[in-house]
Amino acid sequence: MSDHLLVAISSAQPGREDEFNAWYETVHMGEVLNLPGFVGARRYEPAQEGDEPARYMAVYEIEGDADVAMGALMDTVKGGGFTMSDSIDSSTVSMVLYRARTPRMMR
Repeated sequence: MSDHLLVAISSAQPGREDEFNAWYETVHMGEVLNLPGFVGARRYEPAQEGDEPARYMAVYEIEGDADVAMGALMDTVKGGGFTMSDSIDSSTVSMVLYRARTPRMMR
């Protein structure tokens, strides 16, 4: 199990949900998973409609040195190495890296 998770929050431009979701799920997630340390990904959407700040959440699992993985991610972003889509509302994008505080608990 991964000790680090990267949580990315984002939304589509108004009226471009289908285009955004297709790009995110068929292009962007794969590009991130090709980076060193990124071993898994899953997207989420709200289970209930409300006043969420952004519509979608992606959770990326990182194994190994999280600093190396995040460095590769930032270098790729800064270097223009991702295939981006203008269907993303960049004003809604945020990312937080989390590290496990406890071992995984199961019932």
